[in-house]
Amino acid sequence: MSDYRRINSCDICSSTKLIKVFGMRNFPLTGIYTSRGKRLKNFDNEFLICKKCNHGQLRNQISPKYLYQETYSHRTSKSPLAVSINHDFYSKLKKIIKNKRFNCIFEIGCNDLFLAKRIKRHAKKIVGTDPIFGEKLRTVDSKISVVGGFINDSKLIKIVDKITKKNKIDLVVSSHTFEHVDTIKNSLKKVIEIVDEECLFVVETPSLDSILRNGHFDQIFHQHQHYVSERSIIELCNQLGLQFIEFKYNYQIWGGNVMYVFKKTKKKISNKKYSKQLQKINIKNVKFKFDDFKKNCKKKISYLKKQHKNIVAFGAAQMMPVLAYHSKSDFDFVKGLYDDNPNRIGKYLPYIKPVIQKTNGKIIKNSFVIITANEMCRPIIKRLSEINPLRIITWYSDF
Repeated sequence: MSDYRRINSCDICSSTKLIKVFGMRNFPLTGIYTSRGKRLKNFDNEFLICKKCNHGQLRNQISPKYLYQETYSHRTSKSPLAVSINHDFYSKLKKIIKNKRFNCIFEIGCNDLFLAKRIKRHAKKIVGTDPIFGEKLRTVDSKISVVGGFINDSKLIKIVDKITKKNKIDLVVSSHTFEHVDTIKNSLKKVIEIVDEECLFVVETPSLDSILRNGHFDQIFHQHQHYVSERSIIELCNQLGLQFIEFKYNYQIWGGNVMYVFKKTKKKISNKKYSKQLQKINIKNVKFKFDDFKKNCKKKISYLKKQHKNIVAFGAAQMMPVLAYHSKSDFDFVKGLYDDNPNRIGKYLPYIKPVIQKTNGKIIKNSFVIITANEMCRPIIKRLSEINPLRIITWYSDF
């Protein structure tokens, strides 16, 4: 069995006009913290944008057994970024649903139930699904049940359908899951078949429009197989007969997460008024922008090496290997890689030479610091300001 599936058509509109923006030869996995000497398999890949609907995809859809192996450590409640994302998601969700109480909320990608436990007061029943629970049905409490597995699995959908016969699903929520699945359209299509006729969907993913606008190409990596644009979201609704309602952005996370709201309905719908307002992505300009990104990554490393004081890195982020890859540097020049997360201490990231160490205020105070967790710049700057190092250096000028 192959380690990956190679795609030749757009997952959203089925067009074969997929334009290669850039290649990623021998590209490292992210989100993995290992012991010294553990070798991980890297994979070749390509980032593509559909010329027709502007959906972004990776050419090689890697097997989940590699992407979400035991060393893959992401847990919502343990990640300050994930906690922040879920707080914002819940805040926006409350404004959308107001005081409505639902029969059953289905959370796709419930992870360690951080969000499910917050939203359960809005429903009679909560059903969550996530591969970290294995292939089992579990009862968490009187309201929450979890089905282990991947959302594109027909067996999982049958189990969810069976346990929601009495309380039909009338709200589907998902925060940062659909970018990870191998097919968004077919996965959603299966869900649509088992939910209430007027079911509301509130889904959040990283925004391709934001990535391209900001030039933050370090946000493209193996675990994110899909990159939705505003145009591809509207096309997705058209393909599945869904009524599009609105976009909501959170510009403080990833430079622009996008929440999109749509619903299943018996009514005849048209989403043309939205698609007419959206400009096509200029893929030629995107290629130029990526070339600039690569050059700037190398310039940043050169700049750091020329400083006359010791340089330390702060923030052993999951995506740090992506920065290292594009910079062609394993960060061996830093005098320490520090992080506040106790679960990371003594471990290594793929492509990164220094071991992750517990924050040492004395050393940091007398050093220049490069922040290597771009998505966490705001809280890290606040944290470093308490230590008061000689200088604080960021990868980007915007955050």
